[in-house]
Amino acid sequence: MATIDLSLTPVRKANELIRQYGAGGEDVQILNPDARHHIGVGLTHPIKVTVRGSAGYFCAGLCDGPTFEIERNVGWGLADNMLNGTVIVNGNASAIPGVAVRGAEVIVRGNVGSRAGQVMKEGTLLCAGNANFMAGYMMYGGRMIILGNSGAQLGQDMTGGAIYVGGKINDLGTDAMLTDLPADELQELMEFLDKYKVSFNGTFRKVVNAGKKLKYARSEPRVRVIPFFEASGDNDYWNAKVQEDIHVKAQIGRYRIRGYGTSRALPHLSDLAFKRDLSAIPADPDVVGKVNMKTEIGGRSGANPIKLSMPVMIAPMSYGALSKSAKLAMAIASRLSDISENTGEGGMSDEQREEANQLIYQCLAGRLGWNIHDMQRANGLEIYISQGAKPGLGGQLMAKKVTPEIAKIRGIPPGIDLRSPSRHPDVLGADDLVIKVEEFREATGYKTPVSVKLGAGRVRDDIKIAYKDGFDFVELDGMQGSTGAAGNEVLEYVGIPTLAAIQEAMDALKEVGGDKDMPIVLMGGIKDGADAAKAIALGARAVAVGTSAIIAGGCIACLQCHVGQCVVGIATQDPEHEKRYNIQAEAENTHRYLESLRWQMAAIAHAHGYGDIHDMSRGDLVALTPEAAEITGLPYAPEYRNRTESLLVAS
Repeated sequence: MATIDLSLTPVRKANELIRQYGAGGEDVQILNPDARHHIGVGLTHPIKVTVRGSAGYFCAGLCDGPTFEIERNVGWGLADNMLNGTVIVNGNASAIPGVAVRGAEVIVRGNVGSRAGQVMKEGTLLCAGNANFMAGYMMYGGRMIILGNSGAQLGQDMTGGAIYVGGKINDLGTDAMLTDLPADELQELMEFLDKYKVSFNGTFRKVVNAGKKLKYARSEPRVRVIPFFEASGDNDYWNAKVQEDIHVKAQIGRYRIRGYGTSRALPHLSDLAFKRDLSAIPADPDVVGKVNMKTEIGGRSGANPIKLSMPVMIAPMSYGALSKSAKLAMAIASRLSDISENTGEGGMSDEQREEANQLIYQCLAGRLGWNIHDMQRANGLEIYISQGAKPGLGGQLMAKKVTPEIAKIRGIPPGIDLRSPSRHPDVLGADDLVIKVEEFREATGYKTPVSVKLGAGRVRDDIKIAYKDGFDFVELDGMQGSTGAAGNEVLEYVGIPTLAAIQEAMDALKEVGGDKDMPIVLMGGIKDGADAAKAIALGARAVAVGTSAIIAGGCIACLQCHVGQCVVGIATQDPEHEKRYNIQAEAENTHRYLESLRWQMAAIAHAHGYGDIHDMSRGDLVALTPEAAEITGLPYAPEYRNRTESLLVAS
């Protein structure tokens, strides 16, 4: 057995040694842990790690296969997202033990803190003492065994799995209920207790999901399909779309859900113009070769940066919201244009990983499809906080799209209206977020950049937190960004326009001296190379395209994203619809669109006399409207408006 003394060895070095010993099949004991965080994070070998004392946050987190034994107590997030393996704690565990576990057996011989087993998916969490409030919060599967008393709101918003309580139940959470305990299940429980030599002489009661809120009570009626671009109706106040909206709400008794983004006219990059008159610049077929477009992001903390052939990325869109075929087309297009693709919140597929040269892996609050093996084969990791279409809210995936395959990948029950948590279980503030970021770095050997996706809301504060918490870059999503499903009023009226978002972000970074250190990738309604060049001139390091990429790949904006009836096979899990989608053809269409962005950006930069796209600056821009001038601080120059319009017509 190898010995590591944490009074002499930093945790980062200790974890490297643990993984080395694991690869050689040698067990490890940890001396003088003194409640240090991240002990054993990222271990994927079936060795035993004995911690001679107490451990801090995320002990045994993001592991697959090992056995951990902690002699005393542990902090937050014990066995975070652990796949297979065993963790035994001989003392107490703090909040959210067993968070998001996907197969492990976690045994705590003492008491556990609040929200034990939150968003757990498979495996067993045993508490031999008492459990604090909201045990089993939003659990999707697996089982929890509590031998003592449970606190308030037991099983709050659980959608699957079972909780067995041997002591007093304070009260049940929303949509949780008591049910009968079959004799064979009781026998399995007693065998599990015997396995770990835990004695119990009481009587168990079983708590499960009541099934009353797994789906919306009434689905929305089918209405006449109107393309997104006409969804706002006529200019009359009581137009046909307003009347339809009232009629449908009267039937379903709740807010309406739809996909895509806001249809209202909002200040945007189109309200800016370049000072230089580009109409007199002669066409140059070799302009792309005359402007350096190469862009690196993600090296701020010493990780391997993401290297882009131009400052453009594919925005996060999940397998689930999109079909597998559409995701593969995006991955292929990203490879052909030598940029990056993003998994979105639905997990990573082997096919997507194979097709994309550079792939960013997104971590949602529900830890859907999240696991250590995909973390270690990703080019970048991204913590989703929110998105521009619904800032501050979790994702939604309607039941028709939650197929058995999607459910298996995400670790959730099939056929439910999935409403993801709005916040991460282990992040309650900026200090927790620092520790979470460090867990990801530990799990990947500090080689993979860690970014954050922010929906534009409290941009100034959020950007400062992101900078101080050490993120390698930020993907900032304005409210013109789209989604697979959200409340209509949220899409239309919540959030900050993309134009305001980038300005607030740059102002915030300047205030903390970070405007040269932490790159901003701007998203939310980027439609062409002119928008991209303007974003870069305003301070963004790169842009990400989502809606425009899927339009290039065949989307007709029919607003059937949320119900899964996309007739072109993009936003659907229906095999009959999906088989209409030609992966290779649409990948090449998307690639050609991406190349048009490259040409436009190069042409604009070259016309300004620049040899590098990142030489663009605020000095190259003016505002065409008073609102855009107020938002950006650029000079208001309405006389440029007609020139810009004539150029658009000419193009």
